[in-house]
Amino acid sequence: MSRHEYSPARLLQAFSSMTLELQRLAQNQDLANFHRPALDCVGQVLPFASAWWGRAALIDGLPEEHSSYLHGLPASYLPDWQSIRHIDVTVGRVHAHPGQSVIIDMRDPDNGPGLNWLGQAYGIGELLCVVHVDPRTLLSDHLALYRAPGAPRFTEQDRLILDNAMLHLVAAVSANQIRTLVTKRESLSPSRNLALAVCDQRGTLQCAERGFVDLLLGEWPQWSGPLLPMAVDGCGHEGKHLQIEASAVGDLFLLAARPRGALAQLSPREQDVALGFGEGKTYKEIARDLGMAPNTVRHHIRAIYHKLGVNDKTRIAQLLHTPPD
Repeated sequence: MSRHEYSPARLLQAFSSMTLELQRLAQNQDLANFHRPALDCVGQVLPFASAWWGRAALIDGLPEEHSSYLHGLPASYLPDWQSIRHIDVTVGRVHAHPGQSVIIDMRDPDNGPGLNWLGQAYGIGELLCVVHVDPRTLLSDHLALYRAPGAPRFTEQDRLILDNAMLHLVAAVSANQIRTLVTKRESLSPSRNLALAVCDQRGTLQCAERGFVDLLLGEWPQWSGPLLPMAVDGCGHEGKHLQIEASAVGDLFLLAARPRGALAQLSPREQDVALGFGEGKTYKEIARDLGMAPNTVRHHIRAIYHKLGVNDKTRIAQLLHTPPD
């Protein structure tokens, strides 16, 4: 039985089954493999031929994509859409009423030559689109479902289904990101100072543990987010007070942040001198072991005092043997 033949009771049952399956997927799928089965699940209640699910920021009235997942569409669809986005009537209509989906006939001349061309190029007749705007970050999650020319037209009931399904999809994505963080934490060496987050390729935070923000503020006290204060790539970040490891997952990054210990703030030679003091050695013993003059050791000690914000050798030893808070 197709969805179009469902009775109201059967449709409600199918929708409930969909939401339960989305919850299961959020807890069991990894971040890179979540979107496809989630959309397959939606398709059981609201049939479509292809889809575009993404996250964007609205800048000067036009969406700037932060992450995208194309379902049943080639990669060329996104740059082709970007070439006509300034005349895409869908953008204004969905953002005028976030949370309320719109139906657009991509073959209708009244909807503009851009959509007419895009629909013809990719075999799309109609689209059904909705956006959900995060009130904190102002990032919008958008989902567009497409049907081919000649397929059953989208209906008002389809609009209501997508409006409500989108709320569950957004919640499922958030739950999936949190689950991914938990899994990532379990794979890392134990550390009470470790904090995790997810960001997109533009460096915008999507999800973060509370301690992650605290660590960022320790390095950048004026930071207010959601755009990270440093470039994000596979190399991570080495700061004065903070170390961030980054690993790519699909078109997102998993970030693992740790405070840097006292030694990380010192040059290699200063580290050698500080370690000597941490072992209880005298100036002369350190100078002999490192092959340098005692005055050079004193010079390094003054630099260490300045960098670590201390004024005696005992405090240096304490910092070297105490895990960072």
